[in-house]
Amino acid sequence: MTLRHIVSWKMSGADRAERDAQAADVIAALLPLRETVPSLRALSVHRNELFDGDNFDVTLIADFDDAEGLAAYASHPDHVEAGAVIKANASGRVATDFTL
Repeated sequence: MTLRHIVSWKMSGADRAERDAQAADVIAALLPLRETVPSLRALSVHRNELFDGDNFDVTLIADFDDAEGLAAYASHPDHVEAGAVIKANASGRVATDFTL
């Protein structure tokens, strides 16, 4: 079984340039988790390219063996640190989890 975790965030910046900078900070905080969180099987993070202002700005796609792996990721100190960067830059969040 693979559990897929998808999260998208709206950045709080007033214009595209500010949201681009915020998105870059968020992506930079998340990508290293691939190397430090043992329960993480795959992780990609993407900046939205179309319909700026209407769509969410950043999307994370992460795979885990199961819900316990996702819980371990959520509480991992490096993820908590990345979460602080996200909270400092995001104005909205949406997520979904499902089994592949």
